[in-house]
Amino acid sequence: MHNFRQKIIPNSSINLEIEILSIIENIELNKFLKTYKISNLWNGKFFIKRIIKKIFKYQLSSNIKWDNSFWDLVTVSLVSIDIKVNKNNLITQLENYANKKRYNDIKKYKKLLLKKDMGNPLYITGKALNLIGAKIKNDDIYILDGSRRLIANILNHSKPNILLIDTKEKSIG
Repeated sequence: MHNFRQKIIPNSSINLEIEILSIIENIELNKFLKTYKISNLWNGKFFIKRIIKKIFKYQLSSNIKWDNSFWDLVTVSLVSIDIKVNKNNLITQLENYANKKRYNDIKKYKKLLLKKDMGNPLYITGKALNLIGAKIKNDDIYILDGSRRLIANILNHSKPNILLIDTKEKSIG
């Protein structure tokens, strides 16, 4: 369906090749906003908007033009993915380039994921970001939350599903 690359460690050459396979289900937006926990602590529109702002600041280097109708223009879907990565190279990159706290978190999550569900990583499409001022390709994808859980799942040889914020007029899929 759609492939994209995700850099997993800043200042590192390793990328994950992620392929979106299919939409499993559409999630009711109000339910998502009430139940999705960012970093297992915060939930709600305010905190999701806050991490979207970080995409603009750190990755797009542009200003967000927040529109309060944003939530009326987007959907959230649970999406199945396939991930292609050399696991040995991934471990080497983590050991050599990830800061110690990040790497320790990933190892902790790897063990926790064997015992409990820690939720799905959260992504947003370029088309959804373009609604609020970005000027990027509609089919670009950015991670908002869950990169450590995603890497821990890969190290556990499992492929998690992701949550994807997209426009009601779908660009991915």
